[in-house]
Amino acid sequence: MEQENKVDSAIVTEAVSVDKVKSVGQMLREARERLGLSVEDVVANIKLAPRQVVAMEADDYKSLPETAFVRGFVRSYAKLLQLDAQPLLNALPGAARPPVVTEPFKVETPFPERSMRQQNLNLLIAAFLLALVIAGFALWQANSPRPVVVTEAENTPDAAMVATPLPLPEQLELLDGSGVPVVEASAVVAAPVASSAVVVAPVVVATPLPVSTGQMVRVEFDKTSWTEVREKSGKILSKQVNQAGSELRVEGVAPFVLVIGHAASAHLYYKDKLVDLKPYVKPGTDVARLTLE
Repeated sequence: MEQENKVDSAIVTEAVSVDKVKSVGQMLREARERLGLSVEDVVANIKLAPRQVVAMEADDYKSLPETAFVRGFVRSYAKLLQLDAQPLLNALPGAARPPVVTEPFKVETPFPERSMRQQNLNLLIAAFLLALVIAGFALWQANSPRPVVVTEAENTPDAAMVATPLPLPEQLELLDGSGVPVVEASAVVAAPVASSAVVVAPVVVATPLPVSTGQMVRVEFDKTSWTEVREKSGKILSKQVNQAGSELRVEGVAPFVLVIGHAASAHLYYKDKLVDLKPYVKPGTDVARLTLE
């Protein structure tokens, strides 16, 4: 047991010493350089000012806003670099540590005898009141007048008398001054009106033809590299970190705008032809920027 405790303490001491050697800014800067990104690339992706990125990497927190904004900057920067943000946030100056929750000490005390008697008395009073309410409700139900129910059979004669129409003769005989009956029609038959039918033509929904996906861009990576590919409309087709030995395939509408980190270890193919990235690498960096027509 003593030997295991010594090993555990040595591991903890080593972890603490490593954390003291590398600060938050150093870890961010090293991760950015491993991906072949420049400060301008970071600014273009997380919408920060260059001075703020430089201040974070230099651990110059006096030049940055208050702590809440700094934590947001670090979280966005870590997400871009594919890092776990929580250890970085915990290492920031003035980071709040989680409080230690301690369970309060409980002392079980028996209920005094007087409390038990009071509780039993309250239960008896509640039962008595409930019995009074039930008895009063039953008495009210017994004395309340019952409504008169009219059956359907009693209403049948009146309803039949009102609803049954009297038969009328189809023709009425009227006497004029000469005593000759004149027959008049009791009802005027109107000529039927031809109803015009409205014919609605069926709506034909045209099936859209499949749209061609356009040209293909293919990139092979010998080392871990960060890439961004945009098509003609400005839409981002791909924006990711590519592992060593992987391949990226993107289809879209030319021209394509590409940003490739670690360009010296990347192989770009367009229209089944290898594209030389050396002329497009920015001096002092390993980042290539080019447009494919």
